[in-house]
Amino acid sequence: MRGIGDIIVSSRPYEEYRDMFGLTDAELLAGPVLDCPGGAGGFAAGLRARGGEVVSADPAYAEDPAALVARSRAGLEHGLRYLAENRDSYVWTWFDSAEDLAERRLGALDAFARDRRDLADPRYVPAALPDLPFADGAFRLALSGYLLFAYPDHLDPEAHEAALRELLRVAGEVRVYPLIDTAYVRYPGIDDLRSALERDGVASEVRRVDYAFQAGADEVLVLSRP
Repeated sequence: MRGIGDIIVSSRPYEEYRDMFGLTDAELLAGPVLDCPGGAGGFAAGLRARGGEVVSADPAYAEDPAALVARSRAGLEHGLRYLAENRDSYVWTWFDSAEDLAERRLGALDAFARDRRDLADPRYVPAALPDLPFADGAFRLALSGYLLFAYPDHLDPEAHEAALRELLRVAGEVRVYPLIDTAYVRYPGIDDLRSALERDGVASEVRRVDYAFQAGADEVLVLSRP
């Protein structure tokens, strides 16, 4: 099966983010969170509405906000077409239907559009892994969804390791989801990558999560530095 293709600037709601990373509201409220790549979703707006502290980083934030919203909307439409062609490869437990998915993702995109003030909004930082403009240990938790492991045609093993080391530089704990790519293949280098990081004292664990949408995407990688 072929993957979805180019990297999509996605729009996921707060609740989906929380569940796919295996977190609780209390854990997200416990300290500053980095969302990288942040995409055009409603996670940051949702966390701030609950009293949390979060910064989103994504190279797409260098783009005009309205243009980014339009591009994300087009990406969502592309994703829905891909879903319709591969419907049996999805698990319909978190979302009730394709219509439910579209409604929630569009709602998340609208939340992003309302929350991001302008091109210079300091809560949305134009930056790309593995070079983030944040101080060492600036965040308690970093979340990275649907970039690492998801697009093997775009990132090689060295790029994955460099990205994770940079996330670990700026955050005490890092969570990455999913561990499969858009063709539903589990990242084959995960054990070698964990071993390389563990040699430098990084603790790692693969945890099951209750959330699933892609078949087989029910694991999150949890890393913590000494």
